[in-house]
This record gives sequence, C-alpha cells and structure tokens, in this order.
Amino acid sequence: MFEQLRDLRDHYGHQVSAVIAKGSGGLVEKLQREGIPFHQFDFSFISSPHRAHTLAIRVIELARLFRRERFDVVQTHLFDSMVMGRLAGWLADVPVRLAMIAGPYHLEAATPRWIDITTCWMESALIPSCNYTQQLYLEAGVRNDRLHVIYYGPDADKFDPAHTQPAGLRQQYHLSDNAPLIGMVSYFYPPLPPGQWTPPILHNRANKRHEDLIAAAPLILKEYPEARILFVGSGWGEAGEQYRQRLIAQVHESGLAEHLLFIGFRADVNNLLVDLDVAVQASVSENLGGTIESLLMEVPTVATCVGGMVDSVRHHETGILVEPLNPTAMAEGILTLLRDPDCAKAYARAGRKWMLERFTLNETVKALDNLYCNLSEHRHGYQNWKSALHAVQAGIIFPYLAIRLAWDISQPQRALVADRARAQRRTYAQRFSSASITAARVMRQIGSRLSSLRRSFAVPLADLPRSLAAQLISILRALAALFGSLLNYTFTGILVPTRRIGHWLSMRPLYFYGYIRHLLRGTVLLRRWDIFFARIRGREPYEQQPPADT
Repeated sequence: MFEQLRDLRDHYGHQVSAVIAKGSGGLVEKLQREGIPFHQFDFSFISSPHRAHTLAIRVIELARLFRRERFDVVQTHLFDSMVMGRLAGWLADVPVRLAMIAGPYHLEAATPRWIDITTCWMESALIPSCNYTQQLYLEAGVRNDRLHVIYYGPDADKFDPAHTQPAGLRQQYHLSDNAPLIGMVSYFYPPLPPGQWTPPILHNRANKRHEDLIAAAPLILKEYPEARILFVGSGWGEAGEQYRQRLIAQVHESGLAEHLLFIGFRADVNNLLVDLDVAVQASVSENLGGTIESLLMEVPTVATCVGGMVDSVRHHETGILVEPLNPTAMAEGILTLLRDPDCAKAYARAGRKWMLERFTLNETVKALDNLYCNLSEHRHGYQNWKSALHAVQAGIIFPYLAIRLAWDISQPQRALVADRARAQRRTYAQRFSSASITAARVMRQIGSRLSSLRRSFAVPLADLPRSLAAQLISILRALAALFGSLLNYTFTGILVPTRRIGHWLSMRPLYFYGYIRHLLRGTVLLRRWDIFFARIRGREPYEQQPPADT
C-alpha cells in the first residue's frame, strides 16, 4: 500500500493519503519519511457477539472521515479494513470505491466469504490480485466486468540480480561452492484452529507448511548430502514464534540440525536470494507468496500449485509446480532442478522476463491509475440525497450483518455447550449402563440363591430351618442391594440436572435486575427504580447515592 501511494503520487500526480490501523509503528515512520498524510483508525474486528454493535459505530465514524476529507477514490486491502472501508465508503457516497483483494484466503472460509459476497455490491469494482481469486468471485455470482485482476508487484529495481551482491551464506556456514542451498523465505504462521473463519484445508494446519519441506529433507539429503536447507523468517506473533521453536526442536530430535538451518529474520532478502540454488514456497492457501521476488532474482523456484502461484510459476516454463501437502512431490521438484542446473537457470531467466512483463510495481501502479481514471469519468459522489438513501438502507443492512456476524462468532461457544451436553449425556448413559450391569449381577445372584434354595430341600430335616433362613436372608440382602443401586442411579440422574436448572432459574432475576440497573446508569429513572425496589423490600429509600462499598 505504501509503495502504491508513493508511486501514484510521484509518477501520476495523484494526491494521496492513508488510513492505517492504530499501532502501525513501522508504517507510520515510512509515511512520515515520504511526506504522505495519514489517519489512524481502529480496524480491529469484533471478537464477541456482545460487541457486534461497535462495528456499526466505527463504520459511521469512518464514513464521517471520508466525507470530511472528500476523497475521490477509496481503495482497501486487508479483510478487516476492506469490510469497514466498504461499508463506510458506500454510506458516505465516495465516488470510486475499490477493494484490492490481498489473497483468496477469506474466500475459502465460510464466514468471511459470506461477508464479502453479501457486501461486494457496494464497491465500484473489485481488484483480485490473482486469477484464482477472480475465479472464486465468478463462482459466487459476481459479474466479470466488475473484476479487474492487478497483481501486487514489488519494486523491480530492488530485486535486480545484476546489481545485487550475494549475502555470503556459504562463507558464513563454511560450505563448499558445490553445496546446494535451498531456501524458504516466509513468516512462521502457527497452525489454525477449526472454525468458520478458517478454510477447511487449514484446520489444525500451518499455512506456509515448513513441515513439508522438513519432511522432504531426508529425500533431498540422500542424493545431495552436502545440501543445506535454510528457513528465513521469524514467527508471526507469540504463537508463531512458539511454533517456530517447536519445529527447531523437531529438527534437532531428528538429527538434521546440521543440514536444516533456521536463520531468523533478515532484512537483506534480495541478497540472500542471490546465494540460493532453489527457492521454495509450500503454502496451502496463497496469493503469490514469495515467488515474484525469487523469480525477479532469477532463482529457480519450486511452489505448490495453489492460489496465484500458478500465475507466476508456470510449470516447466518459469519453475516447478508441485502438489500441496505432499513432501515427496516437493522433494522430487527440488531434485529435478538440482539435477539439471542448466535447465533450472533457463527456467529462472524465463521467470524474470515473465515477472517484468506483468508482476512489477510499475505495472501495478500503471493499471491502478488507468482503473481510477476510467471509473471516475462518469461518477459523482457525496450527494446528500444519496447519502440519506444509503442511511435508510443501512438501517436494514447493518442490523442484518451484525446479527448474522454475532451468530457466527458465538458458534464456537454454542459448539462448546453442545460438547458439554454430549459429555453429560455420555455420563448418564454410563451410569445407566453401570446400573443395568449391577441389576443383572444381582438377578444372577438371586437366581443362584433360588437354585440353592431348591437344593436345600435335600438336606436332613433337622437342618431345614437353619438352611432356609440363611437362604432367605441372602435373598433379602441381594434385593436390598439392587433396590439401593437403582435408587442411587435414579436420583443421581434426575436430581443433579434438576438442581442445576433450579440454580439457573434462581439466578436469572438477579441477572436481569443488575442488567437493567446497568442500562439506567446516569439517568433519573435509576433513582425511581431503586426507590421502587426499596419499598418492596420494606426499607426506606436512601436520600442520595450510597458509597461505592455498600
């Protein structure tokens, strides 16, 4: 976003401004250094169904910002800012409203997909950043004339192998000139939990799939024992760093620590790429990953055939595509390039040529400027009557979105309650089964006692009273034990849930009483409310607010 704004201003004369998330320290410094004006805003998405209304409040605040600044074009990027910017831009009647889709991830998950598809009509156009994302929109029913594919291109001058010095990795790790270097440059994102916000293929999986390259390592080292595999990048947040440390421990346990090197974050990625013999991207859900950078640096590249990486890496033309989640296929793709260095270099040269044609920052900014001009020709914004009409429509649309979003957010909580109910039912079923087993055992004992009773008639007459009494006592004891077991399991299965229901019902009035007092805080009605309940309890109402500790 920063590079796009800078070049749109410098090369095409646009007046640019940024609206960024609060706490974006590094981005703030870049914008200040380039003299780009910016506003900071809270783009955080809601995490609780009870806060769904706050999203609408912030959308209105953002719409007021747009109307005050009178932007001609509002373009959003990441999902959270896309949703809020889309609603606010439509509400403010911004002339040209665009969403540049950073990747297909949110269209592969249930909840963010319906949010996007339900509201994308508010945009003037959509900008998928790869052909796969465009195809997902077409499958969702979006018209093709509203879709304009523009790639996120990096600065080609920064990634030029002819003017970039190698980082000296072989000297740093005391490797021979013939030792193959295989590298993967990406953040370590932690595994994702199952849910409506996560694509099904990523449930309990990490997206970048460092594990697959680790699993492919033994096959590579079997043929090239001097090879080194480098993992460049840090963990994304605390969870990502913990995940990275687990992978490091796993590599040490497998005895591959000498060959698999975790070198952490590096600012000189372009210099590192010069040293590599093969660059790898193994993601499961991806836009273009790091394929553009590696191909611009003429590094032979292996990538999984997902998302937009099939646009940049053309199989056996600019690189090798392999099946995702398949370490064997990945190892074979890497070995294919290592076995034939001349062919690998030819792929890399073709890859740089292909990148320069369509995948650079210059091409991105040129396409954006052309789109802005075409869409701005016949559009007039900030019309009061249209904003008023949108406000009326928002009275229906916003509550619908808030309710449906609150429902989706509360789904994990409902699933947890359902799991507890299932566990409780299993407990009752186990208790019933145990009671049934006890009853069967007691009945067998009764049957055994009755058989003994029949045999007791064969004893001598003098012993008959004593034997009969013993048998009767034993039968009565068994019946008492059976009756006691049945009572125990019956009352445990009935009274425990009843007691819980009674506790819940007893707490509801207190909950609603406190909640109503919370809603009335700071009003005259709160005083009348307290007087009313004080008289019900037979007390005199206090003359002023009681101290905080009463």
